Amino acid sequence: MTFDSLAGNAELKAALRRALGTRFPQTILLTGPEGSGKLTAARILASALLCERGGAVPCGQCLACRKAEKGIHPDLTLIDSGDAEIKVETARAIRSDSSVRPSESDRRVFLIRHAHKMNPSAQNALLKVLEEPPAYAFFILMSENADAILPTILSRCTQFSLSPVSVRETEGLLRARFPEKNEQEIHAAAHRAQGIVGEAVRLLSGGQDDLTPVIAPILRALAGTSELSIVKACNACAGMTRPQFAAVLDALCLALRDAVMASEELSEPLNGALRTETASLGVHVPQRRLLQLYDWVRELSARIPLNTGIPLLSACLAARAYEIIRN
Repeated sequence: MTFDSLAGNAELKAALRRALGTRFPQTILLTGPEGSGKLTAARILASALLCERGGAVPCGQCLACRKAEKGIHPDLTLIDSGDAEIKVETARAIRSDSSVRPSESDRRVFLIRHAHKMNPSAQNALLKVLEEPPAYAFFILMSENADAILPTILSRCTQFSLSPVSVRETEGLLRARFPEKNEQEIHAAAHRAQGIVGEAVRLLSGGQDDLTPVIAPILRALAGTSELSIVKACNACAGMTRPQFAAVLDALCLALRDAVMASEELSEPLNGALRTETASLGVHVPQRRLLQLYDWVRELSARIPLNTGIPLLSACLAARAYEIIRN
């Protein structure tokens, strides 16, 4: 595994190469949205640190690199608890394992995924080894939410941030990985993923979420024209990631299109699961306002890449939607 495996992030890769070519920090924190490539970057760094040839990049050919890529190198440890909390026992185990000298390499590398999932006790337990790590031990933490990590831990980390890649580059990566998909599917996945390659891959792999439980209450609230109901329904999006919110807006646009078609009895709904809601919306809201709503949702979708917070965007969705409905 080499730096070519990490999409985009040219400046980050250059910075990591420079760090590997000099004195690499013993503790780093990789931040970025879920699916942005943090684990890929961490594995590349682990390969470079364990590579038999040394240097600023992993060779990808030596036995150490091949073992690291397969996750079977004895001096490489990955801590991945998924969505579960990382408890103090795990942190103590890391601390204990770090005291054992490497068996095949000159270094030991610990990858801690979702580091923000460590509870305070676990972070404090890990802090002890981060303050005075053995000379051979390297710790690579990954997080989508660095604000949940204690300042004492952050102060011991050199931070590197991964950024979303362009839609065009995402499309190129998807074409290579999914040659059986057509251009429309590739473009739709790249657009919905908002530059998060992992999310785009998930979408094309059949991982689309059923958004009916989110969209249906919004449609019912719009049909009822109750401000409080609209605010409550839209607020369900406040805790979403950018790709998730983008998917909601795309689905909402399709539902508004169905409502317009339903008002004229022109076609069957694209999403049959929302047939009742779109038909009701088409009856209770004039067509011109549905079209205004559609334009507003598309405008809001264009704002997602501008780093505006999702809670604010969901509040804007509710406020403007109510304004359109009531005028």
